[in-house]
Amino acid sequence: MVFIGDKSLQQRLENSLGKATQENADAMEKLASGTVFTRMDPRPADRAIAEGLSTKIRGLTAAKTNICDAVSLLQTADSGMQQINDMILRMKEINIAATNTTINDHERKFLFIEYQALHDEIQRVAETTHFNGLPILNGKAEDAPERLIFRVGDPYQSESATNEEGDLNTVSFEGLKNVVTTPGGLGINTAKSFLASSSSDEGVSVGDAWELLTPKDEQFATVYDEAINSLATMRAVYGGMQARMDRALEYNDVLSENLSAARSSIADTDYASEVARMASSKILMQAGTSVIAQSNFASHLTLTLLNGLMG
Repeated sequence: MVFIGDKSLQQRLENSLGKATQENADAMEKLASGTVFTRMDPRPADRAIAEGLSTKIRGLTAAKTNICDAVSLLQTADSGMQQINDMILRMKEINIAATNTTINDHERKFLFIEYQALHDEIQRVAETTHFNGLPILNGKAEDAPERLIFRVGDPYQSESATNEEGDLNTVSFEGLKNVVTTPGGLGINTAKSFLASSSSDEGVSVGDAWELLTPKDEQFATVYDEAINSLATMRAVYGGMQARMDRALEYNDVLSENLSAARSSIADTDYASEVARMASSKILMQAGTSVIAQSNFASHLTLTLLNGLMG
């Protein structure tokens, strides 16, 4: 039999109310913070897994920045070589036109004035194309690096790595000293010598035009075909590296997405579940408070009746 004012009943009611209050506070903390790890529910094992995944995700984010910077460098180099390629083609047109005897020496000189302007512009583009201070089109420059190192992920030592560090996630871009896109590096001659030697009344002879057109390698029709072939080889090196960086970027994006989903399933708050738990705990709190209040009122009423009888 339970008596009014039973201390054990009162204790049970208070314990139930305290438990509901803690449940409500824990649900509110999880909803406010967005994470399931709270003071009342630390989950150390799950937290350790989640923190490990977070560390991996942060590393992939940094690696993504590295890859994007590498792609920007390669695209900068390729855009410079594209402009040089276009200028070489125009110089070929000029030189081919200049070897025709239907124009006189004076008119031929006008053609080579443009030719020399393009020659100088190729020199300027090759020497001034930099990325963050690094010359990327002129390997003959004193500050041109021997190679570039692109980190695409966390360090991973392996015997199958092809670089000196033995790190699979370090991509080494070799042979930058061999990338020389200046006119001299591409084998294109200047027209300054015979332009300077000719007076205002003189022009440029057909022989001079043929001299500029003749390639060193007999397999090429003109010196410009030879230069375009050399430039295409350099662009293939840059293009191959850019293709690799693009694939590395796609892989990092997919891996980061999957790891983020895995971490979310462990550490992120399930809002639907926590809202339901908070609502349930509020109902229990209100019910517990009401029952305790009624119990206290019943005890007070009993004492009042007893006092009335004794008085």
